[in-house]
Amino acid sequence: FKSIVKAIEYEIQRQESEVKKGKNIEQETRAWDDAKGMTITMRKKETQADYMFIPDPDLPAINLKDAYIKKISKILPEKPAQKIKKFIKKGVPKTDAEILASDVILAKLFEKVAKEINPLLAAKWLRRELMRVVNYNKLDMENIPITEKHLIQLLKLVEADKITDTTAQKILEQLIIKPFDVDDHVKKQGLLKVGDKSDLEKFCKEAIDENKKAIEDYNAGEEKALNFVVGQIMRKTRGTADPEKVKEILKKLI
Repeated sequence: FKSIVKAIEYEIQRQESEVKKGKNIEQETRAWDDAKGMTITMRKKETQADYMFIPDPDLPAINLKDAYIKKISKILPEKPAQKIKKFIKKGVPKTDAEILASDVILAKLFEKVAKEINPLLAAKWLRRELMRVVNYNKLDMENIPITEKHLIQLLKLVEADKITDTTAQKILEQLIIKPFDVDDHVKKQGLLKVGDKSDLEKFCKEAIDENKKAIEDYNAGEEKALNFVVGQIMRKTRGTADPEKVKEILKKLI
């Protein structure tokens, strides 16, 4: 590979020198001499036929008119490079923009969702969570059963801080199998986020009384013990509580 680079660099210098001297660059095949560090003439070629550049008689030339080319260009989708630039302007990280733009269906879905959801949040969920459940269920973007409507419903709840990320992830895992109205599902299943401080304190006090050994271990310096208690509260609330708020309240109560 190094020899290929050297041969190219040598030819650039040789051909530039020939042109500066007013000479024409001849059509020829040259060999690379690694020991001498130069190219050497092998044989002269004068016509296209010498290079086997001959037309295929079974492939007639097709003349495309400018008007036809312009018409086709108008109906073609945006190129990935154009979409990447557009997504980045909306605040989407470059890596996420490249992944979203790499699939036509995924890119279109993102554009529809991003009209109603913060583009950064939409990019994060489509690029990571949606692709996670699609790949896990061995599907592809062409045959997923959910539409932008379901994703917008779900992400509006996340954006408004009405459900936790954990709850949203579980809902998405169910949606990919059989779509349903997200708002109705959240209400019927009681999945709205437990955000009231008094309610959280109630759950925290119950957990402290039920897990005295873990509290003793935490007071003795074992940080993991507190995470265990947080886990018990998350179980009680079916993942609808904010773990960081739970941890904060626990520390104050302990």
